[in-house]
Amino acid sequence: MPTLQSRDVGDAAEALQRWTTQTANQRIHGTTGKRPADAFERDDRPALIALPAARFESVIWKQAHVHRDSHVEFCRRLYSVPWRFIGKSVWLRATSETVALYCDDVRISTHARRGKGPRSTLPGHLPEQRAELGQRSRAYREDRAAAIDPDVLDYVRRVFDQDDALSMLRPVQAIVTHLEKFPRERAIAACRRADYYGAYRYDTVKRILVQGLDLQPLPIATVPDSSGTPGTYRFARRLSELLEPTHETTDETH
Repeated sequence: MPTLQSRDVGDAAEALQRWTTQTANQRIHGTTGKRPADAFERDDRPALIALPAARFESVIWKQAHVHRDSHVEFCRRLYSVPWRFIGKSVWLRATSETVALYCDDVRISTHARRGKGPRSTLPGHLPEQRAELGQRSRAYREDRAAAIDPDVLDYVRRVFDQDDALSMLRPVQAIVTHLEKFPRERAIAACRRADYYGAYRYDTVKRILVQGLDLQPLPIATVPDSSGTPGTYRFARRLSELLEPTHETTDETH
């Protein structure tokens, strides 16, 4: 083929196609003594079959380990499998659109490969006692808190307001789940005590209940009088007041 002067890819492709059809396929081949165009029509074309109706799809197979949260990792995204496969090795089959997981040659899970968020969790894959962990909205957690008492809801909302809601979902989840293990009156008292001291952490709420501090009356908060005389302010308290040791024993869940 003569040297092409143009640097345009389209021009090059068109010139190559024209040279192949009009020149290379029309001249006598040095080995066969035949024109390639004639040989193709006589020998090759009758042997051709139709292309598959579905376009060929590239597939990736990979062995993966099911972690304790019932998920496997692939390309920095997590995909769930039924919880009974925790700790096992499974095979992952990934295409451009889907991720399927197999154990002992049986498909156990199928996910869309693309989606919002870093994980894809299907309903029913988590054990019953952990199924509610799939709920990741603020509204869901607030509803759970409201079911205990409005005071608990107010406290949970203050926990959320400490930071962006998404980053506070896990602490709120831990707080509400722990409060649900206790009688309603103790849950309310624990939230009131934590809120009184401006403490919005799960470990603080847990410690209040473990040590039975929710059973003790709160100190009386004072504010400056009308003359402007400084008094004791709500948050101007020592940590020891919040976590004061108690001799009371309790059989409540820790």
